[in-house]
Amino acid sequence: MSLTAKFVIVLLCFALCGAGTFIASTAREQSQRPRKTNVIPVKIREVTRHIWMQV
Repeated sequence: MSLTAKFVIVLLCFALCGAGTFIASTAREQSQRPRKTNVIPVKIREVTRHIWMQV
């Protein structure tokens, strides 16, 4: 394989890695935004009862 072909392959790999890094960083920035949900935390006021097991 000639030196130019090796150089082109290395350049292509660097370009693909750079593009992947850019895409991954933009996807992470979008996923860090808080999502709106309709979930409300509920406090259960019942006292938990302990169950004794006979061994």
